[in-house]
Amino acid sequence: MRNTGPVAHFGRIHLAERTAGVSRLELFVDLVFVYAFLNVTNVTAEQFNLAGVPRGMLLLALLWWCWMHYAWLGNAVRLTRGALPAVTFGLAATLFVMALTVREAFVDRPGGLPGPLVFAVGYVLARGGPLLIATLALRHDPAKLRQFRRAWWPAAAGMLLLLASALLPGLVDDRMVRDMTRFGLVVLALVVDYGGIFVIGTGAWRLRSIPYWAERHSLIILIGFGETIISIGLSQGAAVAQPLTWPVIAGVLVSVLLVGSLWWTYFDIARYAAEQALERISGARRARLARDAYSYLHLPMMAGLILVSLGLKTALAQLRVPSEPTLLGPLVLYGGVALYLTGLFAFEVRTLRIIGRSPLVGIALSLGLLPLAIGLPVLGQLVLLVAATGTMALADATVFRHRHRVLHEEIGPAEEAGGGVTPKELFLDLVFVFAFLQVSALLAEDPTWSGLLRGLLVLTVLWWAWCAYVWLACAVRSEAAVVRGVMVVVVAVTAVISIAVPQALADARGGLYGPLVFVTCYAVLRLSQIAALWVTAWRERDPDRRAQAVATTWPALLALAVLLAAALVPEPVGDIRLLSPARVALWLVAIAVDLGGARLVNVARWRIWSAPHWSDRFSLIVIIGLGEAVIAIGAAVVYSPVSGRIVVAAVLGTALLGALWWIYFGCDADVGERALADRTGRARIALARDGYAYLHLPMIAGIVLVSLGLRKTMGGLGTQTLFVDTPPLGAVPHLALFGGVLLYLVADEVFWRLATGGWRRQRLLTAAAVAALMPLTVPIGPLAALGVLVGAVLLLVAVEASGGAEVRRDDPARRTGSGA
Repeated sequence: MRNTGPVAHFGRIHLAERTAGVSRLELFVDLVFVYAFLNVTNVTAEQFNLAGVPRGMLLLALLWWCWMHYAWLGNAVRLTRGALPAVTFGLAATLFVMALTVREAFVDRPGGLPGPLVFAVGYVLARGGPLLIATLALRHDPAKLRQFRRAWWPAAAGMLLLLASALLPGLVDDRMVRDMTRFGLVVLALVVDYGGIFVIGTGAWRLRSIPYWAERHSLIILIGFGETIISIGLSQGAAVAQPLTWPVIAGVLVSVLLVGSLWWTYFDIARYAAEQALERISGARRARLARDAYSYLHLPMMAGLILVSLGLKTALAQLRVPSEPTLLGPLVLYGGVALYLTGLFAFEVRTLRIIGRSPLVGIALSLGLLPLAIGLPVLGQLVLLVAATGTMALADATVFRHRHRVLHEEIGPAEEAGGGVTPKELFLDLVFVFAFLQVSALLAEDPTWSGLLRGLLVLTVLWWAWCAYVWLACAVRSEAAVVRGVMVVVVAVTAVISIAVPQALADARGGLYGPLVFVTCYAVLRLSQIAALWVTAWRERDPDRRAQAVATTWPALLALAVLLAAALVPEPVGDIRLLSPARVALWLVAIAVDLGGARLVNVARWRIWSAPHWSDRFSLIVIIGLGEAVIAIGAAVVYSPVSGRIVVAAVLGTALLGALWWIYFGCDADVGERALADRTGRARIALARDGYAYLHLPMIAGIVLVSLGLRKTMGGLGTQTLFVDTPPLGAVPHLALFGGVLLYLVADEVFWRLATGGWRRQRLLTAAAVAALMPLTVPIGPLAALGVLVGAVLLLVAVEASGGAEVRRDDPARRTGSGA
């Protein structure tokens, strides 16, 4: 939804509008937190003991408190105006460096910079940034500024204690005393910061935009679910060709069903009803409710999801590599579910003042069944827990049916008013973070020309599956229980496909036949989408729907038949890096049939019911691709001590991804949406198909290639001093880095051409410059080459931001959809 009202501002800091939604820039920042949360899960999984789990929870509490202040800041000021976008990207780079050092927050690694100190300094900068911006925004209002300055005292005390936790334990020789001292100081820092904000009250803060506040927190909860799905996939390794067995597939399916049932509990009623509760009050009462219900009570929900992801990752890893069962595994998994539901229960009590609801049933069952689960095998533990969470839906349909129906009737208008991207669509989109991550990791494991071809083929197939569900969302606009249930199943199948990505074109030894598993799951996705189109057309008796179903069916079925033939081509089993020419040729034919079929069929009766919805889906997938790149960069140095070279490369990598964000979201995304809204009939469908479904594929491919180049750049830096020469990147990673940026620029400019009918000279010159720099930077070191590339792209951004571009940025605050 666009915001066209007047904008109040102080100097170059603009106050947020009262109807503003979450901006795409804030979504980019949130995806940096995805990597940070994922790192917390990974480091806790590696230290899965009674000392490691509490440390992980402390790290989560620090990250949550840091994120929460960005939410408060976005509620107060517009981060997309004035100088704040550049400041926000600088803070995002700081957050990324801090996230890289999560593994060294408590224990320093030999070599490199002192990890605990780098983490503490990064936290101080990331935590203090929002406070400083808010202080500047209030500088012309002395009364509010005096009240707000009170918030600096607990923040400053907490930051000083965190710095002390990094410095003082180094003076102690005894390791146990050193670790306990650091742990105690971090706990004290959290108590002072959390407690101090509660004691001083909300002060000058007021909730300017209720839709923004509710949406921002629902998105971070969705990100928590996305992080859980990524952990499910990573339990089998990233781009690792582990044998695909029935227990592994069953474990993944059941795990996603568990995550889906928990997702349902928040987005069925609580998300909308709490927003309505905020609407009913005002002033200081509203600010206190926003603080208690969201800033504080969403933390146990997030902590519960992190524990669930940790428990699932540990459990599913045992299906891959059997090991002795432990008491801690089911305790963390079942306790995580109970903690999440406890947070949800407290959230409903604080906002809705209701107690008799299904979360109580889930809490009782998850805790009551824990003793029984301890003696069961892993699959038995998972199935038992899914049965416990599924009982909540049964309770809502029976014991609590009257209250459940009344609450649904009350929130009905809020759900219907949301014409944007819905929670179930975002839930599906987030599983593609892991799918894209698998492709990036696959390229990194095999940085050869054949590996590049394999990765791009798999990416194209995954992309078209996602596009099929975007088209489906245009035909089926329903939040019925059966539709949400089907979407959870689709997410589960997509997770299995993502795990099978390394064996999509060649099978590994042992287990099920990888190419056939991939094609079978892909067929389930496509046939489910086709069946949904036909059911909708039959129920509505709409000839246009029927024509759309026919147009979608025949190229999809033909492509599936060709992919099945490719999977059945007899080839030697073993090294997945060896590509069969016959199989590659059949894949190319299938892709040509599937993508080309959309151009050959008659689209006169196709519909795009909402230009903002269509545009937002593709905008979000671009942001998700950028988020995948952030995770891929971090994965390259996961076991390396943090060095000055790694910090510089992380800042340069964040700057490059930020520049790519600007190139599309600076004005192109909004211009494309307006062009789509202004066109009708065939012209609208043609732009939706060519400008979005087709041209956003090379943009995503460009981001994945850039992530490969950045990953290889980061991975080869080591712990040497900053100015030590390192060997150049290999031919393929270097081409991926520069060629990915070039591909992204060209695809975006062609998209602009389709939307506006013109070309932009500065964009074309930048693309030509990147193409010229590609061969010139081959012989220099990877860090220097990255610096040259970032400088060239940032020069374009600086020229456009300063007003020298043909089209200036018109960046109204955008909502990702009130349904989120």
